[in-house]
Amino acid sequence: MELEKMINDTQDLSQRLHAVIGPWDGNLLVTHLVGVVGRLADDVMTIEGKLALSVENVRLARNIADALIQLIRLSNLYHIDLERAWTELLEEGRSGLSKVNCSNSLATGACDQVASCGL
Repeated sequence: MELEKMINDTQDLSQRLHAVIGPWDGNLLVTHLVGVVGRLADDVMTIEGKLALSVENVRLARNIADALIQLIRLSNLYHIDLERAWTELLEEGRSGLSKVNCSNSLATGACDQVASCGL
């Protein structure tokens, strides 16, 4: 599914919720997100055998999707270009990994020239 469609679908759901229960501000959204992440953590801990709960009650996929919806709702509320933020985050991560890989190569002698590693 495309990110833009997910954002649009989330906006549609939020508008419907607003019509029924009223709008949520950032405090309510982030508080609800914390609850969702708590359920997600319980699911993972249950799957990993760290909680004595029934695996049949785990709803991991649903709770991951719910967390994603709440994050999209927060990004919409604060007018964040989520696609741009995502792209920038990935670029920063790739750049950081390149520097780490280069440093490791220099440390092990695998990198012949400092310039070839971008340093």
